[in-house]
Parts: sequence; structure tokens; C-alpha cells
Amino acid sequence: MPTQLAAIGERHVKTSSGDWQILTPRHQPEDTLAGHLTFALKWEGVDLGVLSALFKVVPEEEIARFVLETPTGIYSRRLWFLYEWLTGRRLKIDDLGKVRAVPVIDPELQFALSEGIAIARQKVTNNLPGTPQFCPLVRRTPELERNRQSGFDERAREISGRTHPDILARAAAFLLLSDSKSSFQIEGEQPPAQRIARWGQAIAEAGQVELSRAELERLQRIVIGDTRFVHLGLRVEGGFVGDHDRRSGEPIPQHISARAEDLPSLADGIVAFDSLAVKGKLEPVVAAATIAF
Repeated sequence: MPTQLAAIGERHVKTSSGDWQILTPRHQPEDTLAGHLTFALKWEGVDLGVLSALFKVVPEEEIARFVLETPTGIYSRRLWFLYEWLTGRRLKIDDLGKVRAVPVIDPELQFALSEGIAIARQKVTNNLPGTPQFCPLVRRTPELERNRQSGFDERAREISGRTHPDILARAAAFLLLSDSKSSFQIEGEQPPAQRIARWGQAIAEAGQVELSRAELERLQRIVIGDTRFVHLGLRVEGGFVGDHDRRSGEPIPQHISARAEDLPSLADGIVAFDSLAVKGKLEPVVAAATIAF
């Protein structure tokens, strides 16, 4: 579900909290699929998971009917594009004629590519940061906007510019070692010093080589070291993060990993997301956090 939901209140004043945006009675949508879809796209933004599930159960003809009611409308065109993008199916609707293009993602609500791709069929700009295989979306919040406008990147460049390179190198090495140790502590592991050093080596190479499946496997070799008894590459069986019941041995998962058969598509999607984020100028911190998460 969207991280912030919109609802209609009784008062004629709009209010907003962390989880809810309360709108006035005049914003009440029609109690139809078209009405609620328009309302959601306008006030809550795009939730690709919800739309993907919806498109699996709503007949194609009903989506086409919604689009044809207002084919040049902003939300009709967005939904039209997203339907074909997510499902791979083409609606029986003619390409639009001359009309001003609109972005698929409202940049006021969610972070999107600054330089999207023009789509002639629906006259939209595809500013989605990923592909159907992997495309997380981050909602703009006041806190994120404050941090984005704080100029941390400029301050970091200014400080590093007046600091001796030797001091920067020592600080970077210290932070890298601390980060490496913390990463293992989070997982409850106490690895030997050699493994921490290998992890630090892999992290130190971040950003030097364009992301790809081959690059991920190269970094995997660095971290593992002795690969004689380890399957390299993508996982080929199920996995989870958690514990096991002491008596029965049954797993007690805290996080269930993606299905092994989905990993090739997911990994390719992450690589594509990285490429699109760079070329389309997605907010760098948002891009990095999304891929890392």
C-alpha cells in the first residue's frame, strides 16, 4: 500500500499527517473504478504493486473504457501507459495525436527521472526510474526535501577541498573498517579479520565499475575468498533471514528472500535501474538507497 493514504474528511480543511492525507468533501471521488483510480493517482501517486495486482483481475476492456472516456486526460494517459508497461499487452486504442506530454510519475509526489523518455503513443514522458522487473518508487516527504536542500554534497566537497589528502585517506580507511565491522554485527556474525578486510576491499571499489551481473559476481569472489566449496552467482534455492525453532528445527523467518527462480529477472532489473538512474539523473542518494535496500 502507499506509504501515505488519502481519505475524505467531514471538515472543509485539508490536513496531513505521516500516514494520512485528509481531504475535504468536495474531493470525494465517484464510487467507480475510474473515480477511485483517478483519485489515487492524483493524491497518492503511483503504486506499481497495487496496479500490477489490479490489472490481473480487471478486464482489459474496462481499462480501455476508462481511458477512452477522456483519452487526453492526464490520469487516463498515465494509467494507459502503466497498463501496457506492466502487462506487456497493448490496449485496442489508437495512438494519440498532437497533445502536450505529461510525466508518468508526478515529480511533486514521488522521486522520478529528471530526464525521461518520450513515449509517442500516449504522449507521456516515461520518468519511471526502472523497468517492470525492478522499479521501487520513493515518496517525497518534508524530511527528505529538507535533507535534499541542505547542500550536504557541496559542504562535503568544500571540507574535502581544504583537508590534506593524507588525513582524508586515513579517515576514509577508518570509516570503511568501522562500516565493515558494523555490517557483520548487524547480522550477528563475528568473522575473522581477513573476511572483514575482503569486505572492506569490495566496498572500497564502489562506483569504480558500472554495475552488471558479472561485476556483482566479481565482488562476490572478493568477499568470499576461497570459493572451492561455494556456489558462486545467483542463489539457486530458497532462503530466509531469521532463526530456527530449537525443538522442531522449523524456520522462524524475519525476512523471506525472493524466490530463486525470480532472481535472474530481479538482478537484471537492478542493473537496469542503476543505468536509468544515472542517465536520467535520478536523485543520487535516493538511487543509492533504493538499490542498497
